[in-house]
Amino acid sequence: MLGMCYKAEVEKRGVPYQADRVTEERVGKAAKWLCGKHKPGLMLYGRVGSGKSTLARAIVRLIGFLYDRYDLGDRRCSVTYCSALDLSRIATDDIAKIEQYKRTKLLFLDDMGMEPPMVKNWGNEFTPVVDLLYYRYDFQKFTVITSNLRGDEFRQRYGDRIGDRMLEMFDTIQFEQSLSYRK
Repeated sequence: MLGMCYKAEVEKRGVPYQADRVTEERVGKAAKWLCGKHKPGLMLYGRVGSGKSTLARAIVRLIGFLYDRYDLGDRRCSVTYCSALDLSRIATDDIAKIEQYKRTKLLFLDDMGMEPPMVKNWGNEFTPVVDLLYYRYDFQKFTVITSNLRGDEFRQRYGDRIGDRMLEMFDTIQFEQSLSYRK
């Protein structure tokens, strides 16, 4: 089912889906993460254009398909989406809104590492992505993250404390291919 959702996400952009072994392996790893005993977070990281966000959106689509019953007014397991850059923009205008993203049951945070490290709200400095990760780690909340950062770049950007917590909280799927799927 996750493979079908991935295909639908690709085709939604008007691009014909072409199955390849690497994509099928990644979809299989993500499906095992969803169905098995796993850490509360999944981090998809690696090269630009390698399908990270597409796979994360496929996970969101599958959860929505399996658990949301809009026709009955039931939204049991909807996934909240936000890009890291948007999270920083929100924090500059309304820091209280960040609490909604911290507390949401299921979160997809796209493009971690693209946001400014620190933002100001009325002269006060905030690190919205770091604050969000601390909270979600403390409460072990379901979180899917995509990032172009690789390996130790997380520790370099966010510090050892967050890097260490991310190791404990997230299962990972690395995207190493050299060519972008975007044409």
